[in-house]
Amino acid sequence: MRLFRSVIKLTRSLSSLALVVTIAGAIAMPITDRAYAQAKKDATEWIRQGRQLWQKNDISGAIAAYQQASQLEPKNSKILTSLGFLLTQQSNYSEAIAALDRATKLDSSNTKAFNALGFVYVKIKDYPGAINAYRRVIALDRQNLDAYNSVGFLLTEQKNYTEAAKIYRQAIASSPQEVKSYLNLGYVLKLAGDRKGAVAIYNQADKIAPFDADVLVAIGGLFAEQNQNEEAIAKYQRALEINPRHPQANLAISKVYQSQGNYSEAIASLRRAASARNISTSNTIELQQAIADLYIQQGSLSGAIVAYRQIIEAEPEDAQTHLSLGKLLATQQRFDEARKILGTAERLFNQQGNIDGLAQARKALSELK
Repeated sequence: MRLFRSVIKLTRSLSSLALVVTIAGAIAMPITDRAYAQAKKDATEWIRQGRQLWQKNDISGAIAAYQQASQLEPKNSKILTSLGFLLTQQSNYSEAIAALDRATKLDSSNTKAFNALGFVYVKIKDYPGAINAYRRVIALDRQNLDAYNSVGFLLTEQKNYTEAAKIYRQAIASSPQEVKSYLNLGYVLKLAGDRKGAVAIYNQADKIAPFDADVLVAIGGLFAEQNQNEEAIAKYQRALEINPRHPQANLAISKVYQSQGNYSEAIASLRRAASARNISTSNTIELQQAIADLYIQQGSLSGAIVAYRQIIEAEPEDAQTHLSLGKLLATQQRFDEARKILGTAERLFNQQGNIDGLAQARKALSELK
């Protein structure tokens, strides 16, 4: 019993001593240190709240929370990066750039901030700024394929094919098994007029990924350009065996069928692609536009009308499709529907500042009985 009591007594003594030391430490801690510790604690709480609001898609609330956190920890690069992302979601690009630029100055190795800066610069069409930001990402992370592809895409948009090819070759050297880089390089070489180089690159991609539908479509495209239709169709059909609803494979093979006057097969291919699940808006528009064109060539306006409605469903702000649909409805004497659709086209063209489109819509409206 003696040992047990001694342990209790010792424990109490140590607890008392710890309390004294803690109090003494708190008294000895400078005011600035205590204030910093409290600020950091408060900033953490604001970040927690900001994340919760972000998850609930309350972007304004999340921005306010991260701004509070940033005021408490003004030298925290990560907080500024998150704030930049949030401001971008509200299309507040000037403030997003300011936040992200500060983040990179505080931490020159913050790849997320540089990557976000590149995205924002693309949004405001400052392509040189975007390229510089993405190049900084590459310098920090040689394995970042998204950054390579972003630089390559922007250089391609500027028709700087030589530099675009260089960046894609760097991407391949960084990750030799990544097929997308080969496809991008082949595409750039084609644009530059180097068909032989494109063939060589696509063949390399085919060796790496012989069951990749995108690669087969790319190779098929080279055959189609040389009017080697049988070889092209064989590649497209192989791609469709792998992925029956592959949008580009179906679109490509439909063009070959169309060139042969086989419209029924061409439309069947496009419809097969358009029925794919989770198809992107851009692919939907491209496929349905192709379907509409084929129906118009055959004089089947009702089929074209259905295709145009599919485009509008996917992209309600597409003024040109509204104009095309309105004109077709007018030819079928469906004047009330045509007037409504053309009125929407007029409004959209006006909002976009498209003077030519606006004139066409008004002319079509004036011709209605």
